Amino acid sequence: MVSRKVPRRKARVEELTEELAIGAAMQLRCDSREIHDVVKAVVDYLVKEYPAQDLYIPAGFNFQQYPVQRIKADLASGRSVRWVCQRYRMSHKTLYRVLSEAGQKSES
Repeated sequence: MVSRKVPRRKARVEELTEELAIGAAMQLRCDSREIHDVVKAVVDYLVKEYPAQDLYIPAGFNFQQYPVQRIKADLASGRSVRWVCQRYRMSHKTLYRVLSEAGQKSES
């Protein structure tokens, strides 16, 4: 019997392969289709070598995805850092990074 996780895992591996091919193509300034086979081979190798582990690739930091003004308002109203992090689904590190980048943007 095949686990229900298999199709989902295959989809995630395919998505990872596609994202890596696009990212590498942007860095190398070429078409992602040109390097797709190489990237697929690398991902397949990693999946084969580390079968019991999920590959974790953190998402890129997108400053615009966070409602900075609401976060600042919540903190100013006395909400705890922990509450804000839970509310906006972010780590403490990400919170401080968002606030730091917001401060740098307002200074420019």
